[in-house]
Amino acid sequence: MSFELTPTKLVYGGDALGHHAGRTVLVPRVLPGERAEVEEVRTAKGVTHARPLRILQASPQRVDPPCPYFGRCGGCHYQHLEPELQSAGKQQILRETLRRLGGIDWKGDIPLHSGPPWNYRNQAQFKVALYPGGRVELGFFEAQSHRVYPVDACLIVSPRLNAVLEELRRPEWVAGLEGLREIDVVADDRDEEVMITLQVEGGATVAEHVAQNLLERIPGAVSVALESGGAGAGRSLDSGQDARATAGRTRVLGKPALDYTVGGIRYRVSPGSFFQVSRYLTPALVESVTGDQRGVFALDLYAGVGLFSLPLARSFQRVVAAEANPIAVSDLEANAKAHGLSNLFAAGETTYDFLRRFAQAEPDLAVMDPPRAGVDAGSLKLLAALRPRRMHYLSCSPPTLARDLKALAAHGYYLESLELFDLFPQTYHIEALAKLTRREQTNGK
Repeated sequence: MSFELTPTKLVYGGDALGHHAGRTVLVPRVLPGERAEVEEVRTAKGVTHARPLRILQASPQRVDPPCPYFGRCGGCHYQHLEPELQSAGKQQILRETLRRLGGIDWKGDIPLHSGPPWNYRNQAQFKVALYPGGRVELGFFEAQSHRVYPVDACLIVSPRLNAVLEELRRPEWVAGLEGLREIDVVADDRDEEVMITLQVEGGATVAEHVAQNLLERIPGAVSVALESGGAGAGRSLDSGQDARATAGRTRVLGKPALDYTVGGIRYRVSPGSFFQVSRYLTPALVESVTGDQRGVFALDLYAGVGLFSLPLARSFQRVVAAEANPIAVSDLEANAKAHGLSNLFAAGETTYDFLRRFAQAEPDLAVMDPPRAGVDAGSLKLLAALRPRRMHYLSCSPPTLARDLKALAAHGYYLESLELFDLFPQTYHIEALAKLTRREQTNGK
């Protein structure tokens, strides 16, 4: 059943929100103020989800999407809106989400950090689909599905990664790609060297000679890993999920890891380790989280390979970094050693397990960069009991950030500043940095 809808605002998740016949309606690829004919897809929890059939009256803010796959591929949501207006919309969504879910009515500025809106991703996960007759396709999941939509190139991944995709789509690779569910590709900061991880499907096996051929023929490839029984790392193009890897059975040909330099610090990043995927904004992100910070002791929770731990160790006498992924912990330790940072200690355990055994009170700073699920209530309570003087919370999910800031406010912490990093233009994803101070300090006590 179709009906006319004029949405009033964009909401987190990539949809526009409107109302029809007393119901809340969510629809993708329609802008606030536009008149659109839409069709109901489903209704759940009192909310109708619809799809657009045609735009009856377009907004002056609408632009033509440059990507031919937009609307089918699930990776992008906002290509019909200018990047500057996307960022402004994300600022409004962040404010509203904090107010609605966290009871935090932030009146201050939200400084915006943005970069080039295209070819910005240094990491991608190419999904593999096997069709009857042996045809293999590479692409991304369609919106709201697990069907693979084939693509020749992606406008938001780096030129080097598009060159890899172009090569992998050649017919001679078809036999070698059978038995794979996903191909993870990561480029270095110069967009020159590439690390490839082949995610093997179920009990299938991929011959090492295929990996060796990839290593020899893929442009820029320096490392090829065969992984089975585990999960890959990174935020996927189609869902935005933060998939911190679980260790599986991995064989690596070529270099054991990729080198990635940020702010003059070189990081080792192994297959299965999480690393930020914005090749333009990662330096600014690190500077905002760690810059101008000095003190005796700092904590880095959900530390990964040490993106924040290493610069912190250059300005604090002692840094302890907690990370549950054993692959990332190994990288973190190697990175600290390579830079002579003997004052940086890695704790290979979950944030909760680390905090429930940790006893040193009143760190000068606690940094948190959790996955999309945020920080669990138990960990927040344990962290607050340590009474850090300051907290820097980097979040990829406004709803869980709102929830966690509300909990921290109850534990006596005050939101001092809020920044937005538009790491993922053309998508609904929002990266926000919240800086908090213990409330008693704001009162001069």
